[in-house]
Amino acid sequence: MATLKPGPEFAAIDEDIAEIARIDKADSVVIMCGGGCRGAADVLCALSDRLKAPLIHSVKGKDIMPYDDPRWMGGIGMIGTKAVYNAVMGCDLLLMLARTIPTLIFCQVKGTIIQVDERPQVLGRRAPTVLGVAGSAHPILKLLLDKVASKDDTRFWDKVTQERQKWDDMLDKQADPARSKDRIHPQAVARAVSDLAKPDPVFTLDTGLNTLWSGNWIRQSGSQRIIGSFNNAAVGTALGQANGVQALDRSRQVIALCGDGGFNMLMCEFLTAVHPKLPVKVVIFNNSAFGLITLEAESVGLPPFRQGIEFPNPDFAALARAYGGHGFAATKPGELKAAVPEAFAIDGPAIVDAESCGRPHLGSNAT
Repeated sequence: MATLKPGPEFAAIDEDIAEIARIDKADSVVIMCGGGCRGAADVLCALSDRLKAPLIHSVKGKDIMPYDDPRWMGGIGMIGTKAVYNAVMGCDLLLMLARTIPTLIFCQVKGTIIQVDERPQVLGRRAPTVLGVAGSAHPILKLLLDKVASKDDTRFWDKVTQERQKWDDMLDKQADPARSKDRIHPQAVARAVSDLAKPDPVFTLDTGLNTLWSGNWIRQSGSQRIIGSFNNAAVGTALGQANGVQALDRSRQVIALCGDGGFNMLMCEFLTAVHPKLPVKVVIFNNSAFGLITLEAESVGLPPFRQGIEFPNPDFAALARAYGGHGFAATKPGELKAAVPEAFAIDGPAIVDAESCGRPHLGSNAT
């Protein structure tokens, strides 16, 4: 029996639906989709097609639709794209569905904002809204679809699509293992995991730079799940979450993407996986540091406090074997290509230790 059950969905009143439906009068519309839009992909696609409106997402909403759907333009903020940022900043109307984005506090959005959320207390919390509507995304979207008129002007859509393609090309170049002969870049790790995973795994993300690498370089299929705490400083949660998911369904592939700092905080959870033989796969972005702290310090012009940020790591592959699991180490791109598929294919819990992955240093943003 589920211990936590979602509350019942509810639609907005007719007057609010009619007011939202006036979005078809705006020349350019962007629809932001949060985790509360899960299960509404078909209706979102239909509304996007009718309004020629790009769909963008929060981190929690990333897995609602396939990465390669032409409507699904990407996220906003550090786990996002330039195309989406420009779209949000340049649109006439932003429709926010089931999500409040902290990033918007720092964005001077010029267009009108309408926000829909089941939680009345969050309406208008992150950005000034002309209309805040309490209600569930799915039933409201169905009602909207019957009321909005179709648009023919694709100029805004085409511009965002072109910028999105340029961004995707850049991501591909950064994820290419051949980018470096002797160094594993974190983008290559996340993309390798994405490419080699089964069509329907569960990815659990830790908090830190690894969230950025995974959130930006995983290309989800639409039948995969991407979960995490997604709360600031909630480091060390991914492996515990992966164990919980795997215990509920041993037949489904579960992959935990961890920073080395987060893994070290909760490395005992790997022994938890070994004991009942949970086939969890753990991929560690190993840069011997709390990389996001370095990035945050440099972004405000402060020298990182290295004694508190950097640390020695054990041999994670050897640790996995000592625990009774399987361990694979990769220090070069060629080794990564071999380690990830072997770990995914093996029966039982396994660790892939991607060493020197995005090692931060002064003057660098760990890229």
